[in-house]
This record gives sequence, C-alpha cells and structure tokens, in this order.
Amino acid sequence: MNIKKVIRRTEAYLNSDERKRKEKKKYLKQVIRKLRQHEKALKMELENSQSPEQSKQLKKDILLAYSQRKKGINLLKGLKKKSKK
Repeated sequence: MNIKKVIRRTEAYLNSDERKRKEKKKYLKQVIRKLRQHEKALKMELENSQSPEQSKQLKKDILLAYSQRKKGINLLKGLKKKSKK
C-alpha cells in the first residue's frame, strides 16, 4: 500500500468531523429512501381513493413527503460538497 494512501486513511480515521459527516450522510440516505417509498405508497393509495376528502388529505401528505425529501437531498448535496473540500 502506498504511504500517501496510508496517511490519508489515518487522517480520515482520526478526523472525527469527517467521520460524523459520513455517518450523517449515511443516515440521510436511509431517510430519503424511506420518504421516497412512503411517497410512492401514498400515490398508490391516492389512485385507489374514492373519497374527495381522503384524496385531498393524501395530496397534502404527498406534498409534505416530497418537500421533506427534497430538503434532505439538498442537505445531502451540501454535505458532499463539504467533504470534497
């Protein structure tokens, strides 16, 4: 193994900020994935919905899940930019 590579790995291991950032990225990816699945399930439920009131509520829930997912994606992109610097 190259000495530079060993030094980089050691720095990454010792750098607690980098480790925390990686853990946060991993957690965000899981949350985003769950939100996407939830959004798809709500859309399927909306297609099968008969009641206008239920449809209205489902649309609100879909919009909420969508906006939260986009918010998470933007946060994830920000974390990726910080890790590249």
